[in-house]
Amino acid sequence: MSLLPFLLVTGLGAALALLARPMERLAAAIGFVALIGAVVAAATIDAGQVLIMDDGGLATTGYQRLFLLLGAMCGLVLAVVGAAVGTRRDATAVTLAILASSALALALPDARLAVLAATTGGVVGALLTITPMGGRVGATVGVRVLRAAAVAGTMAIAASAWIGRDLSDLVAQPVVFGLAYLAMALAVALRFAAIPVHAWAARLTDSVPEATLPMVTAWAPAAFAVVTLAWVDQSIAPLLVDVDAARVVVLAVGVASILLASLAAYIQDDIEHMVGYSIIGDAGVVILAVAVLDPAAWAPARTFIIAFVVARSAFAAWAAAARATFHTGRVDDLRGWILRSPLLGVAFAAVIVATIGLPGFAAFEARATIVALAIPGPIGLVVLLGTLSPLVYYGRLVAVGVSRPKGGTGGIVAGTRAIVTPLDLTAGRTWLATTWGANRAFTATVGAFLLGSLAIGASMGAFGVPAAAAGLPPSLDVVTESFAPIEPGVTFEPVPEPSTEASAAPTAPTFEPVSTP
Repeated sequence: MSLLPFLLVTGLGAALALLARPMERLAAAIGFVALIGAVVAAATIDAGQVLIMDDGGLATTGYQRLFLLLGAMCGLVLAVVGAAVGTRRDATAVTLAILASSALALALPDARLAVLAATTGGVVGALLTITPMGGRVGATVGVRVLRAAAVAGTMAIAASAWIGRDLSDLVAQPVVFGLAYLAMALAVALRFAAIPVHAWAARLTDSVPEATLPMVTAWAPAAFAVVTLAWVDQSIAPLLVDVDAARVVVLAVGVASILLASLAAYIQDDIEHMVGYSIIGDAGVVILAVAVLDPAAWAPARTFIIAFVVARSAFAAWAAAARATFHTGRVDDLRGWILRSPLLGVAFAAVIVATIGLPGFAAFEARATIVALAIPGPIGLVVLLGTLSPLVYYGRLVAVGVSRPKGGTGGIVAGTRAIVTPLDLTAGRTWLATTWGANRAFTATVGAFLLGSLAIGASMGAFGVPAAAAGLPPSLDVVTESFAPIEPGVTFEPVPEPSTEASAAPTAPTFEPVSTP
């Protein structure tokens, strides 16, 4: 099946949920139904499907299918966790809009249009904070998010359009390529809020709930980064031009993000900011991949991106579950959290394994390959060790979790096990509301555990991650369906084509004219 059902479900679902935002229950119901439909639609996407529209079109790939499927699944679980912990109900609309824009970005072969679609996801993310519910503070933060997305999009669109023009009359071509590459790479850094352009994301963490943070700061920028990687491989890497000066700047941003973000996460007083800085730290590895300029980094970079966004979704779900269970997000107030909620501890262990990985895990090997290609030699080894720095703030949380609770209070908390109230058939609605209210913390904890398990699978390379990551970017070479007008008196008979995205482009047209009596 083509991409159209997914775009229809996510786009229409986002529009209806936003329109119904004054009626919170209705908006939430529309969002949940649309997210379930998005999971189904993403699972039915076939790689190699192409939709021609005038001079352009959309193409599906195996990587796009996997990205959207995992994104829809993470968005659905995060929405459930968000509902359990009592966060804003318009988050499902923003999630759907981000998924729709990401689907377009990963399906457009034209880099300029793909960047525009990916930028739309960042603009929509600002809607999460620019709402009446967010108040004055939310509006201020939302404006900063909007400004960051707009500036990054403008830089990327200008770079892709400049490279796409005729450069034969320019004398300083290497300078042009270097500046365009630098603009595109810095646009990725700005979208991820990499250090030193992280101020807007730090303030965003104060306004956006934990359960919705990864969609805005990880999934939407990840689609932007995938588009950038394809553009770099096609427009910059094949050229024999000197862009070393630009690469030094990009490498410095990537290394600074890896090391300083972990330090910033370690000194935070609340778990929400820990989640925010953890995303910035992992984004530093993606920025290093943009700096490689070698096709060998294509598959490892896209493998790491999948594992990274799923793992950070799990970490955000854990943070939301911890707040719902202990009614606080301050690290010092979470003393004994592992002892009092063993299931939450298991979910956190899954987050650690998925984030750091083990030798042999697809994400672990991908991260090592990216660092080795970007910074060879002893310095690269130091940076590789720096990618393990999340263990520092993870260790702090573990130490707090096994310490004696404040005031000497302990015991298993209610959120560790399900609570089922006696069924009253005469008041079913009241029974459902009571049972749901009593199991909010448990529901959030189960959601964190599910996402942690999903993250471990993605980190190990399950779901076909390495094969999908090694596939080609979207291309319109294989035509399977078209909106192009058909001339009168001529019909077209489709010629079977292989559906694998790695197949070579055909030398003959996909459709052959057949005379009509």
